[in-house]
Amino acid sequence: MIVYHVEVTKTTGKAPADDDQPEPPDEGGAEAALTIEQLATASGLPFTTIRMYQHRGLLPPPERRGRVGYYGPEHRARLELIAALQERGYSLAAIKDLVDTWQEGRSLTQVLGLETSAATALAAPAELRLRPEELASRFPDVELDAAVMQRAYELGLVAFEDDTIVVRDPVFLDVGSALVRMGMPVDEVLDEYEHLSSVSNDLAGRFAALFEHSLWEPFVASGMPADQLGILTEALGQLGPLAEQVVLASLRRAIAEHAQQFLADQAKELG
Repeated sequence: MIVYHVEVTKTTGKAPADDDQPEPPDEGGAEAALTIEQLATASGLPFTTIRMYQHRGLLPPPERRGRVGYYGPEHRARLELIAALQERGYSLAAIKDLVDTWQEGRSLTQVLGLETSAATALAAPAELRLRPEELASRFPDVELDAAVMQRAYELGLVAFEDDTIVVRDPVFLDVGSALVRMGMPVDEVLDEYEHLSSVSNDLAGRFAALFEHSLWEPFVASGMPADQLGILTEALGQLGPLAEQVVLASLRRAIAEHAQQFLADQAKELG
């Protein structure tokens, strides 16, 4: 069994030490307070990018303790939100306008709650890194040739980092390998994933549109009152889980109906 893949080189810059040497955080702030180097490491960003965000007003300034600036959970939430919005095509200028609108006249706690909910809703699932032979072991008796791996890459299922295969969402790997072990051709499994992605994007767009015209637009039209931020934050946090529940329930019912119809049709033919 052979796994072929396209090598993609990824370069990441390591932030040099800041000019200011860090001081011990205040009591009770050891878990939350980070220097810019620590924030860069935790967020996976170059420290120069963090400073650029600050310069452009995308990131609030740190808390100064002597000559050292310390960053808290609100900064990490903001960086996660910026990254998620950038992945979806938002420019930095558009993100700046958005966060400025949120923050104007609102408390930091309220804004942090909304940003954290948005970052959670937009966050990508945890990735899985496998060696080629580890991936191949998930598909016994199947050759994952170059064409299969190329298509999986084009569909966004995998990426390549040197000799490592990055699985974007392990759930799809688990389901796909289970279907292949049942005897379904890997090409047809990828066909179904491509179709499912299209259907899922349509469903997600409908839920997003529902949130926008039912909750967001009235919120904006009423002047974005601060006392409504909590309600909006809660609704945004609930949107994803509720959508998943209704889609899963609908899918289960549809599968049961199709299974019953299939068995009935086969019984009729056999009879």
